[in-house]
Amino acid sequence: MASLLLNLVACGGLGGDDYGTDTLPTEEQLKINMPVASDAAKSPEDLDDWAMFYESTRNVTEHVNGMITFVLGSVYLVTHTQKPSWVDEDKTEAIWGPYSDSGLDPVETGVRVKKNDDGTISWAVFQVPNGGTVEQDAVNIAEGLVDAGSTRTDASGSFGVDFSAANALDPAVNLVGGWSVDYAYDSAGVAAVATATDYGYEGFGTLNAEYAYDEDYEGAGTMDLGYDKDVNWSGTEEWVTLRSRWQADGMGRGDATIGEGDIASEITASECWGTDFLTSFWTDSAGIYDEVGEESACAFAEAEFVAE
Repeated sequence: MASLLLNLVACGGLGGDDYGTDTLPTEEQLKINMPVASDAAKSPEDLDDWAMFYESTRNVTEHVNGMITFVLGSVYLVTHTQKPSWVDEDKTEAIWGPYSDSGLDPVETGVRVKKNDDGTISWAVFQVPNGGTVEQDAVNIAEGLVDAGSTRTDASGSFGVDFSAANALDPAVNLVGGWSVDYAYDSAGVAAVATATDYGYEGFGTLNAEYAYDEDYEGAGTMDLGYDKDVNWSGTEEWVTLRSRWQADGMGRGDATIGEGDIASEITASECWGTDFLTSFWTDSAGIYDEVGEESACAFAEAEFVAE
């Protein structure tokens, strides 16, 4: 889907906001701009020394950002650079496409945007099997809703992707499960909650996870992460949480818990890192690793764990 929509953008053309497209969120408004590792921390001898919780948070934010760009970046660009292929007589609903990459593509892909009577804007990415029609055979593989009253710079809404539906239409899509986001942003920053449900690569296991992040556009932010994982390889999944906080200069802290499953008592761990993204403080309740540094040197002086 991503390659097709980006190919549509490359074709050129004119879009517009008559159908509500002006309030569709862009990836830049929702993505997490977590400070990245410095040049010094990128040297091969330092890679293994990156703070564990920094690296975990960085990996999660890159995945979340990739998903946001995959959906929102493509949809926003298509609707703002292409002429709709169909518009209703009231100019409240429009369709772009559907199109296919080639005759070998088993589906055609399009975008639909509609202004609703209650002031909300609904949008969808849909696919139609070859030989089908939009009216009878279109299947939404991504859907979103922009709340009433939203503007270009101050908005809230939600969207989700149904990878299982896309996989059923096109086996080349090897992801399954669902991924959804509720968001709100203004000129200062963004807050969002993302949920992955039975999400993963087909045949390789799936994941249930929840992410919540809050970030100002200067670069400081917080992310909460919770997910199921069999941490002790016993066959029973535990619930793992991590709250990461970081400053615009890159200094940060992560506080984690492992509980439920067959863990006898909850395990907690805290780690801080500096502007070099190396561990400056570590402690855990189970003695998994040796303690490192002084907590007083952390950018955030006290532990904060994800609320149950």
